[in-house]
Amino acid sequence: MPPSFESSITTLTGTAASSPVSEVDEMHDAVTNVPVISSLSSVYSVSALPSQEHRWASLVASFEQLYPNEDLTFIARSPGRVNLIGEHIDYSLFDVLPMAITQDVLIAVHVGATDGQIVLNNTDPQFPARTFNIADLKEIEIDATVHEWSNYFLAGVKGAFSLLPLAKIPSMHCLIDGRIPTGSGLSSSSAFVCASLLAIVTAVKAMAPNSTSFASAVTKSDLVQSSVVSERYVGVNSGGMDQSASVFGVPGHALQVQFYPALKATPIAFQSDGFAFVIANTLVVADKHVTGPIHYNLRVVETAVAAEILAKQCGLGPLPIRDGFGGTLRGVVEAFKARGVDATGVINKVKEVFSKEEGYTLAETAQLLGQSELEITKKYMTRFPVRFERFQFRARALHVLEEALRVQKFCQMLTHAPAGQDGADAEEQYLRALASITTASHQSCRDLFDCSCEELDELVGLAVANGAYGSRLTGAGWGGATVSLVRKDKAAEFVQCLKKEYYLKRYPEISEDKMNDAICITEPALGSAVVVGNYNV
Repeated sequence: MPPSFESSITTLTGTAASSPVSEVDEMHDAVTNVPVISSLSSVYSVSALPSQEHRWASLVASFEQLYPNEDLTFIARSPGRVNLIGEHIDYSLFDVLPMAITQDVLIAVHVGATDGQIVLNNTDPQFPARTFNIADLKEIEIDATVHEWSNYFLAGVKGAFSLLPLAKIPSMHCLIDGRIPTGSGLSSSSAFVCASLLAIVTAVKAMAPNSTSFASAVTKSDLVQSSVVSERYVGVNSGGMDQSASVFGVPGHALQVQFYPALKATPIAFQSDGFAFVIANTLVVADKHVTGPIHYNLRVVETAVAAEILAKQCGLGPLPIRDGFGGTLRGVVEAFKARGVDATGVINKVKEVFSKEEGYTLAETAQLLGQSELEITKKYMTRFPVRFERFQFRARALHVLEEALRVQKFCQMLTHAPAGQDGADAEEQYLRALASITTASHQSCRDLFDCSCEELDELVGLAVANGAYGSRLTGAGWGGATVSLVRKDKAAEFVQCLKKEYYLKRYPEISEDKMNDAICITEPALGSAVVVGNYNV
């Protein structure tokens, strides 16, 4: 069969009772609200509980010391995520496959003070305390050009007013504890925004007249969609993958996140327990809020403008607009599909329309679109400014379309256990087949999307040389982390090899604690939650 861009969700759910995801779908479709939990054992895995118990006890003690006369009302949490495959395609509305991880952001909150203020403190001393008057919040402006930690909380405030236009935000005294390394490619900023928005909405609902519980403070879909818009206030034209993984995370499952025709997160259980994923942070900080004009935001512009050019040059008509910004490559695919053109045909059209591999100047882009340079700049490069010499439409579009096909193939393989007479041999072939997809993904990120870096490529090479079946960058790239597919029984040995050959060589003075924070064997974790009552097991 020719390749197709159809969402593989249609092939993974629905019909057979034995479908690997049908039981999970049925269970989780009924749970649409962010859960309210009273026990840490409902949040973390057995292996993570001991360290998390100590961490939460320390957070509660610090809160009581900081606010000695105030009860702790609740703790809002949202985790980071690792993307298994599907890089830089969410903002083109193609499916992605992330999973939530144990590392998270916690916001401990007292609601009900009478000072009319939101007070923010952080357990990390490098982030100084901030205080905001509630009366000023609706009019407050966030300067996205200033790298200020409290902006992420204020982005959550903006989202709360959007979600609840008539909301009366109460006084909130907060202590924030984040354990997702900044710039690691594990979505620390999205987790912070999600947790902030969740904390604010929960506080509003808790203080509402006749409120008797924290239940039904916000649905998962509303939290995701509002958080996506909120993060744009800090200068990132986010696609939605990070927020979806943080909010919808299910223990023991990856998430196939679908953006077209509507947001949907389908938990997918791994059908083999013989492998594990290892996250390794390069320790190169990749802050897309700082470098967005030449990296992340530029790629968003390039893919959107490439879609508009394809529609114009191929006579596809107007494309559906994503969030008021521009058309998408998914829109191009759907328009071609209606004309009987399959995935291979669309890829060939990209190569035909964008024949200049060296790229396109703004003047050449204007000619292809039939618009003025001023019109293009105003539409695509004003809210999120970018810097460039030539747009690389061909390479960016090819990566997006081919990566979308890789996601489908990877999802389909995850949901089918290895088969064959020789079980060990079958699983070996299965892992190698999965790994070949991740390897191709990294090569495309490096060569077509130009979002890798020397350290990422080195870690990927070392991973494969030390027994990983496959390895790739995860997250936006330009630093951050890799994710490697390894045999579970070899994972601990693999971690030690990378410590010796990457961390101790590149960072000879690195401490054991910092190495342990930088590299870990990861497992899928629970998404966003509100924790109340007993802050222990």
